Amino acid sequence: MNNKQYLIALFLIAFFILCLPYFFRLSNGNHIFIGSEAHYHARLSSEIAENGLIKKDPLLNEKYHLNPYHFVLAASSKILPLELSSIIIPIVLGLFSILFLYLSFLDIKFKYLRSLFVLLVFILSPIFISSFTLSSPRALAVFLLALGFYLFQKKNKICFILSLPVLAALSLVGIGHSIMILVILLAYCLHKKKICSRFYTVLLIILFIVVAFHLPYYLTNGVMKQVSDGFISDLGSIYGFSVFSLLLSIIGLFFIWRYKKKLYKIYLLMMALLLISFITKSLFIYANLIISILAGSAFYVLYVKKWHLKRLRNFVLLILFCGFLFSALSHSIFLSESFPNDKLVSCLEWAGENTPKSSKFFAYQGDGFFIEFWADRPVLLNDFYASDKDIYEYNTILHSFDIKKTQKLLSDNNIHYIFMHNDLFTGLVWDKKHQGLHFLLDNAETFKRRYHNDYCEIWEYIQRRD
Repeated sequence: MNNKQYLIALFLIAFFILCLPYFFRLSNGNHIFIGSEAHYHARLSSEIAENGLIKKDPLLNEKYHLNPYHFVLAASSKILPLELSSIIIPIVLGLFSILFLYLSFLDIKFKYLRSLFVLLVFILSPIFISSFTLSSPRALAVFLLALGFYLFQKKNKICFILSLPVLAALSLVGIGHSIMILVILLAYCLHKKKICSRFYTVLLIILFIVVAFHLPYYLTNGVMKQVSDGFISDLGSIYGFSVFSLLLSIIGLFFIWRYKKKLYKIYLLMMALLLISFITKSLFIYANLIISILAGSAFYVLYVKKWHLKRLRNFVLLILFCGFLFSALSHSIFLSESFPNDKLVSCLEWAGENTPKSSKFFAYQGDGFFIEFWADRPVLLNDFYASDKDIYEYNTILHSFDIKKTQKLLSDNNIHYIFMHNDLFTGLVWDKKHQGLHFLLDNAETFKRRYHNDYCEIWEYIQRRD
């Protein structure tokens, strides 16, 4: 195979890997797009598609913080249904990200085979699969990073000028992404042994966006909370790292350590980037890129290194490839089984048609975005917007056996309906039925079941009028 054929094969692998979760999902009869956060972005994109630029989230009455990804989804929804756009757009962004990362690696003098090994490890990583299967701004951020960096390091001034709006758009995605791109560009400039005027230009633009756009919002509204489900994909984390990649990246670090005196500044910056990436799961993708470079470099060295036994080398490389492939396949199956399912959506669509528009729901925190999207009803708590008071009262209601205390909290929070499903009783909240709030639902004077199927149910809370 020649270089072009290897590159085509890499793209086919990427496309195959990104389609796998939905292939497994459709095989099980579930046609709903994957992920809680994806539903949050889909709802806001729908609002923008219908009403143009919004200042407030009309459902939650929260100030809206502009995100470029919502406009990409909104624009695509003019051509495709929003649910389909939420599936296709991340995959397309993933494929273009691979293309521009590949071109960037060539321009910074990465050897051709090393680039292919690095990108192969990146494509087979669980974080790559999650980032470009689940609809979220991460997909756009990586694409803008790859495109912006490719244009930035080109000698052509027109390319540099074109990179500025791209990098500015990346900065609009979030403060964390702004810091990441500055660290990466600074490392590149140090690699070139000069901090050029191009870097200072980008620095000024990004600082302006952070100070004028992000800081006023976060100082007024606080930082949006993102709950992490862990760092290791093998332990069930959606945006976790593969143990296999982490171990091979350590070997890769050992191989490049001999250049420490020459590249120590870059090593320090990359270490800083790794540490910053672990602050929030939305930045894990940057740490994954570094880990993929290290692990892919180790893969490459093992491939080109002279072995006394060629068969042993081939066997070791085959084991490594199978390890990465197995990790990718198992993570794809895991994603395909994620919420929501058709029965949950049917239940929420009923709620959207048969409950008053002013109704407020109490539900498991992870179901909040599903209710907001499919039922178009607000919830007490979702994965982004939650005060300490909301979290305390949510946990109290969920686990309470005291009917009077529960009634007071439900009334104080203006709750009208309660949504529950079977997965709550399999370890997600409780280990069996008739615990906590579910036990209290048997109180016929306070709760009336309005809808149910064999997976989920909706209960109305009947407030007492003393």
